[in-house]
Amino acid sequence: MNSIFSTYSTGENRVTASILAVLRSLSLDRIQRLLGALLEQSEFELVRFENQPSKGGKGIPDAIIHSSARLLIETKIVRNGVGVDQISRHLKRLDDATEAQCVLLVVTPDDFRPQAIDGLNDDRVAWASFSALDQAIDEVLSDKNEVVSEREAFLLRELQIMLVAEGLLANANDVVVVAARNAWPEYNQIHAYVCQPDRAFQPVTHLAFYSKGQIYPLVPKIIDSFENVQIVGGQYEGVLGQLVDRLIKEQRRDEGGRNKILLLSAPNSSETIRLPSPIQNDMTSKSGKPTAFTMGQRYVASTKLRAAKTTSDLA
Repeated sequence: MNSIFSTYSTGENRVTASILAVLRSLSLDRIQRLLGALLEQSEFELVRFENQPSKGGKGIPDAIIHSSARLLIETKIVRNGVGVDQISRHLKRLDDATEAQCVLLVVTPDDFRPQAIDGLNDDRVAWASFSALDQAIDEVLSDKNEVVSEREAFLLRELQIMLVAEGLLANANDVVVVAARNAWPEYNQIHAYVCQPDRAFQPVTHLAFYSKGQIYPLVPKIIDSFENVQIVGGQYEGVLGQLVDRLIKEQRRDEGGRNKILLLSAPNSSETIRLPSPIQNDMTSKSGKPTAFTMGQRYVASTKLRAAKTTSDLA
């Protein structure tokens, strides 16, 4: 089967072309959501559709389609690879641009915003890590309000696989934080995390729970993982078998259905990380609107979790 990704020999060109190949295959809403996540601008719009616009003149047309953004993208596939001279040259290309919104998006594998970008002190420059792109894809695919086609889901997962294969994701993140309105109380009762079958996670050692505007202070260790478990009583041995029987008995899951199951360390286990207090979410978009820390899953370092007081400390 032919790859959807570019065969450019240069790594940066290949990665950039692959990202663009996926983006152009997505719906406009999906493109805007992913780019908005990378720009930390949830209201970002490449194109805006408006019925009967009243501003802009005396006549009122039935509809108007706005397109007033220019987005330059620079990717680096090595850490600490951003140079001031190159970024400055890109910014000069925007000096004569006539669009209302002009942005240079720099995407790198760095864990933190490159100092070269901070030194420019130019609001037109936005930085995002490949890990942030991976995270944004996870949140799109796990959002029940997003109607993602099978083709879009396949392309996005293939892009994630490429990011891992190219070594572009942060290595220090050993905790996955999951949206957990129901999963948090369930963990305290059954010491497990039960989700959709074959759900993809990066290699991590611990799992944290986010709900009601906070990351809860218990971060259990992942003891074992089972990708696609049919919920059938008496089918499995050991701890997994006991858990499946309990899920059926307590009507937590439908018998005969399938789930991914992570067995987790108990709240009082020495393998469970105990944070000093819950970590409050204080994240906002550039317009100042509150945003969720995660609507699906997000990866962080346990060292940062232990020291954080708010979710902005984890950025």
